[in-house]
Amino acid sequence: MSSTIPDHVVPRPVEPLPELAHAKSRQTLAEKLIAAFGLAESAANAISNAVVDPAAVRKEIGEPTDPQTEEILVPGGSLLGIRTTVWARRIMPDPRNPRIGPSRRHPFAVEPGKGSEASRFRPVPEPRSPQGREDKAELEVEIESRDHLVWASNQAAGFILAENDWRESIKSQGVMEAVWLVATTYIHADGSEPATTLVTAEGSSRATAEHDVLGVVSADVPYDSSDTKFRADIRKLNDVLESGATDEQLAALRCQRMPALIIVGFRKHKHSTTTFPTAIKSLVALRHVDPPKPWGEGPENESLADEVLDELQRRGLVSSNERAYLAGACTREEARAARLPDDPASRAARIVRLFTTSDPRVQGAIRVAVTSQSTRKRITPKLMNALATALILRALNEEDASKADQVRRYMRHAFGKSAHHQTWENTGRSNDELAAAAIQEVEDSIARGEDGDTGPASLELAVRAAYPLLVQGKLNADRGTANNDQPDRRTPGEILDRMRQTVQGVRQLAQALNDFRVGVPIRAVDERGQVKPNSDGTGEQYVNDIYLRDEFPSRGKVRARRSASTPGEALQAALSVLGEAFDQLEVSHRAVGQVFGDDGRFLVDTEGVDYHVCGKWKKVIEQLNEDLVVWSRQFRKRYGTSAPATKVDDLDSEPGDPEELGAEADAAYDGSYSGWEPKPSADQNAQH
Repeated sequence: MSSTIPDHVVPRPVEPLPELAHAKSRQTLAEKLIAAFGLAESAANAISNAVVDPAAVRKEIGEPTDPQTEEILVPGGSLLGIRTTVWARRIMPDPRNPRIGPSRRHPFAVEPGKGSEASRFRPVPEPRSPQGREDKAELEVEIESRDHLVWASNQAAGFILAENDWRESIKSQGVMEAVWLVATTYIHADGSEPATTLVTAEGSSRATAEHDVLGVVSADVPYDSSDTKFRADIRKLNDVLESGATDEQLAALRCQRMPALIIVGFRKHKHSTTTFPTAIKSLVALRHVDPPKPWGEGPENESLADEVLDELQRRGLVSSNERAYLAGACTREEARAARLPDDPASRAARIVRLFTTSDPRVQGAIRVAVTSQSTRKRITPKLMNALATALILRALNEEDASKADQVRRYMRHAFGKSAHHQTWENTGRSNDELAAAAIQEVEDSIARGEDGDTGPASLELAVRAAYPLLVQGKLNADRGTANNDQPDRRTPGEILDRMRQTVQGVRQLAQALNDFRVGVPIRAVDERGQVKPNSDGTGEQYVNDIYLRDEFPSRGKVRARRSASTPGEALQAALSVLGEAFDQLEVSHRAVGQVFGDDGRFLVDTEGVDYHVCGKWKKVIEQLNEDLVVWSRQFRKRYGTSAPATKVDDLDSEPGDPEELGAEADAAYDGSYSGWEPKPSADQNAQH
């Protein structure tokens, strides 16, 4: 499976645009707005010119003596609104968007025109009601000039597109949630004629994105009322829709119109002193300053996961019984009756496979389900793990909410890159059958001398075993730096991957599943699958997070030092000491090569090292080299199966043997120290 399912939203279908309403129809709507709500002529004209279907709005309003509107409660009164569709080219994003408030340069700090571009003009002032019309749904803003408005509009657009960019979503879907609009008049101090247009009280990010997609200069909207050019643009887009539109033209078609809530009136409470500008601020604050508490990641993922299952069922990719099973909506008895495994670990593996499959039909269903609720959420492996976890843990009966949340946070890290990128299936084999196949894979891999994935059976086993290990608290995610006694910071998925690459690890995964199945604590086992006794011999040894991290260290590392009571344990303890010495050797060797001389060159390159010392070290390394080849060959012979592809010559030197590396390094050495990195060969240079 690719690292990311194609995460664009399924594009919204495009239809031809309606013609711009005739001037007479728009004028009739303006007259009704004046009669019903007492709006000024300029405000009424701004609304009627922006509305896509003036006749429908007139019908919705009804009689001017008893106009029908949507009532929106705010402190101090009620705002009256009309829901309709407007032309994006005839509304304007707020040029003094509150999002840029902290970055504004005020005159007291910087005299306008004497600092950077950010202080070229004074900030655009707060809108206010026209004098004597405080109860009307109109706003007025005093600006120095048209250039002042252009400057402010550009500042706001730059910030929004950098911090809250909706363009990609809107190209595909258009605007789906209504923007809130208020008729606003700009009064120019330079004596230019006032300009009135609809300005976003809320929704500036969406309007800014639409204007950017359409190539509209937002600050030009109040000054551009040309019907001729607008009609020509509509005709041109409709023509290309019939002849074959490009992606850019399809995006433009989606962005021409947007849903809107136009504020047309304000009804104050008796004795209230609230003015219309304050009422508008209160309305916006309910959305941005004091909004409803967000669901949070947990409820969000639960909702998305359910939608994925619904979409899979709609497409016939899962049956109704399977949907109920995956959703945790059936009992275990009902699962057995439907011939589905009642084991939560097996169910978990089935869910993980669903969210990691490369099947384009399933990927398409997931994409549609997720983007139907969030147009900007990237469909990454991280999200897939979170959605799988939401469904998996519906099998968990845990009354302690904090513990359940901890398992949820850890579980989403249990399915690493291999689960998403490597080929495997949920075969449904028994734990013992799966373990036997996984052991065969590991032994074959050892015999071939491979240093990578062992196979699909071991991966399925690791995915299945993740459930009991994490639910019982035997495997944790990184607990951070404070009071953390974990020996390393690997994720659960990385530890499970390492376990499935060793025979002992495979047996431990199977033991975890079998112990969990019968309801006993998970016991530690050795390479033969025998339960380990405690160090004092008083009972059986149980696994925990630290034990698993120590017993199955990262590739190339050996187990941590422990007290030894058997020859095998003594060997492991000695290897641990040797491994620590190799780690220190690597660090020390690098440190020698990083000492600079007075001339700025590496000092060891110019001074060298006492040849007597070097001679002794070489003898030790040569002996180590010989031993490592023998040890590696013996390990493969002892623990690997016979592999027909392996040649006899291959056993004389392992991949990456120090003997081979030393010869390559000698041949590539150019007389300067570079941290044991041989220079590229001629062939390598040619490739680059």
